Amino acid sequence: MTGVVKVLYIAGWGRSGTTIVDNILGSYENVFSAGELYYLWRRGLVQGRRCGCGEKLAECPLWSKVLHVAYGSEPPCPKRTAALQYRVTRVRNTRRLTRGGLDAEAAEYRDLVGRLYAAIAEVTGAELVVDSSKLPSGAAVLARVAGVEPYLVQMVRDPRAVAYSWMRPKAQLDRPKPMLMDQHGPAESTTKWLAWNLLTEQVARQGYAGRRHRLRYEDFVADPRGTVEGLLAWAGVAADGGPFVDGRTVELGANHTVSGNPARFRIGPVALHPDEEWRRAQPLGPRALCTALSFPLLHRYGYRVLT
Repeated sequence: MTGVVKVLYIAGWGRSGTTIVDNILGSYENVFSAGELYYLWRRGLVQGRRCGCGEKLAECPLWSKVLHVAYGSEPPCPKRTAALQYRVTRVRNTRRLTRGGLDAEAAEYRDLVGRLYAAIAEVTGAELVVDSSKLPSGAAVLARVAGVEPYLVQMVRDPRAVAYSWMRPKAQLDRPKPMLMDQHGPAESTTKWLAWNLLTEQVARQGYAGRRHRLRYEDFVADPRGTVEGLLAWAGVAADGGPFVDGRTVELGANHTVSGNPARFRIGPVALHPDEEWRRAQPLGPRALCTALSFPLLHRYGYRVLT
C-alpha cells in the first residue's frame, strides 16, 4: 500500500445532512463512501450490524477484503479496538489530539486508522475516500495520519431544525432487529451542536490549513449538484459518472457505508428539497431554548435569531 490517500472527512453534529451528502459523493465513479467509518469496530464487527449493501458487515465481501489488506490474516480484535477507540477519541479529548505528541494509545489508534484508509483506497481504487464519522476528535486523528491528504468539511444546519429532527423517532435499520435510534431533547441537542462545531473549528484551524470548508445544509439543498461537485473540485477530484438526473434529483444505488442515518439504505431516485417542517411544527418553548443556547454561533453561521 503506497502513495498518498485523499480522505474527505465530514464533521458536525447529527441530523445536519451529513448522510445524504456522503451518499451522493460516494455515487461518483472515483469516490468511495465509507459512511461513518468510526463505527466499523463497535457497530459493524462487534454488534453485527449491516453494511449499506445489506449484508452483515463482517460478511460483506468488500469489507472482508479491506480488513485483510489492512491487517493481514490476524486483524485487530474488534472489542479491544472499539475500547481503544473510545478511550482515545472521546469528544472531550479533541483539543489534546490536536496538540503536541500523541500518547501510546492514541498513536496506536492513529496507525490502525491509517492502515484502514490505505486499504480502502487500494481495494476500491477510489481517488477520494469519504468518511462521514462526524466526530471532531476523529478529524483530529485523521489530520495526524501519515500518507493521507486530509480534507475537512464542517457541516452545519440551523440548530432549531436539528433539535426538532432529534425529537422525531427514527428506526435503526442496520440491526438484526430494528429499534428506534436515540433521541435528544432540545437542550442536549443544542449544547452538543454548539460544542461539536466549536471543536471542529479548532481542529480545522490547527490540522487542516487550506483544506477546510464549512457547508450549511440550507445551502446544499438550495443547489445540491453545484454544492457536491464544488466539493469534488475543491478536493481536486473530477466529477465523473455522478448520480444527478437533474440539478436536484439523484439516482442512488447500493453502497458499502459502515453506519449512518437510516437514509443510507435508500435506493432509487431521491428529490432533494429543503426540510422546513420544523418552522411550522416546532413548539415555541423548545425553539426559544435552542435559540438562546446557540446564540453565540447563530450569526457566525448566517442564521437569523427570529425565524
